[in-house]
Amino acid sequence: MKAMLSPVLTIVLADSAKGALWYFQQMDSAGLAVAGVLLICSFIGWGAMIGKWSDVQELRRRNHAFERRLRDEPSVVALNFPRGSNLGPYEFLVAEAVSAVQRHKGRLVRQSDVTLCMGHVENAVQRGVARTMVKYEEKMVILSSLVSGGPFLGLLGTVWGVMVTFGALTEKASIAQLAPGVCGALVTTTLGLLVAIPATFGYNYLLTQVKIMTTELENFASSLADRVELELEGEARRNFEAVQERERLLRASAPASPVAVTASATSAPIATEPPAALPGWEDAQ
Repeated sequence: MKAMLSPVLTIVLADSAKGALWYFQQMDSAGLAVAGVLLICSFIGWGAMIGKWSDVQELRRRNHAFERRLRDEPSVVALNFPRGSNLGPYEFLVAEAVSAVQRHKGRLVRQSDVTLCMGHVENAVQRGVARTMVKYEEKMVILSSLVSGGPFLGLLGTVWGVMVTFGALTEKASIAQLAPGVCGALVTTTLGLLVAIPATFGYNYLLTQVKIMTTELENFASSLADRVELELEGEARRNFEAVQERERLLRASAPASPVAVTASATSAPIATEPPAALPGWEDAQ
């Protein structure tokens, strides 16, 4: 066994000084095609990781900036978001909530009205959370595919190269003839690992960031629903007091109706005879 390994190690160490190009020269056309695909996948993976990291940083910056600005706003339901504008995740949730509130504007008087409106608001906010989570998870499928598919694609190239190398051997073949083909076949496995390893670390890091942002989004949606409900209850209370005050003023300003006066006059019974038990009635008669 040692006698077989020592020539292989000697050849590999001796030929390693020729550089990486020598290994590619030992590959056949199928191995070169697989290597080309893996190189393209590597560029795609790095581009996806850099782009996703940039998107995460930008979305988080916009979310925190809008959350700070929202604390200074006296009313959430009074905000106005122009159509077609590029809204951040938090801005999109508030816009959905405000749109649901506008459908009940001016009709909030009782607690049942507030409950009905809040049902629509919560549904709109949940739809906004679902759409935003889909946006958060963009490009993650590319990285997960590279993590799982890169090594298998490299293994395919290696198995094919080894198969071709062994198929071309003759009875008098030596290790010196076998080693270059095997080394060329192993290039695809190396490339597959070079694709999968960075994609694994990048995917795990970005997935953690997406989970954190998703938790922050759900917390913001919950606090947004609470704040909208408090504002709607205050609006309903003011509307109810305004209705009561308007009715009181109408009753106070309405003149006395003649029919009502006549009815009140005739409604009082006239005693034609005093009760028999009245003292002195007999004398007076």
